[in-house]
Amino acid sequence: MVRNILYNGNSLFPEYDEKEEIKKIIHKKKKKEKEDFFYLNMLESIAVSGYYQMPILKPYNGEIPTRLVPFNVAYANKDYDCAVHFFIADKHFLRVFLNPTKYLPFLKKCKAVIAPDLSQYSNMHYAMRIYHSYCNRAIAALWQANGVNVIPNVTWSLPDSYNYSFQGIPENSIIAINCNGIKCCDLSKYLWYSGYKEALKRLHPRHILRYGVRMQDEREDLSSYFINERLNKLRNGR
Repeated sequence: MVRNILYNGNSLFPEYDEKEEIKKIIHKKKKKEKEDFFYLNMLESIAVSGYYQMPILKPYNGEIPTRLVPFNVAYANKDYDCAVHFFIADKHFLRVFLNPTKYLPFLKKCKAVIAPDLSQYSNMHYAMRIYHSYCNRAIAALWQANGVNVIPNVTWSLPDSYNYSFQGIPENSIIAINCNGIKCCDLSKYLWYSGYKEALKRLHPRHILRYGVRMQDEREDLSSYFINERLNKLRNGR
């Protein structure tokens, strides 16, 4: 077929090399498969859980970190002696989702990495909140499968998010929970504490890395606290 249309003997396209053209077609196909835009090949071996097929994370039972550094700062400074966190504006770490394997060499050298924290705002559509939760879990599972010491990050929004927010998160593990940006609103505090209690009930964590200020009635005996250093510096004028 290729010969009849493109080549048609020796007269129409004397410079056409059928074998080379076929090689180019095969190369393009392989390149397209390699790009795997939706990362289906990467994720096909990742186990999933529940109705929403959330990727399953393994428990983290390593050393409890004593130093947390934002991803963008740690990566820029090649700071390996820390636990990397993503409790920063989404725009500062979206690149890890666009190229999830690029940062593996760096993350594997770090003491630990808290799973990403794409935002789940209460005014987002339900589908978008599920998608952000899936992305957080999927890339964390991918990193775990490639030798990164991942600490599960637990995040939620409205009570209807409990259906998917805790799927794939291991029980009896060290986990991380963030509370930045909620103290200015009573509804936000209520939603945070409701989800916090649900997380304790479902996950029975061994220890909680709490990023942000202490909240009333939380399990301080289970927690170690880390402040937002950037906000602290702004408040103190340095």
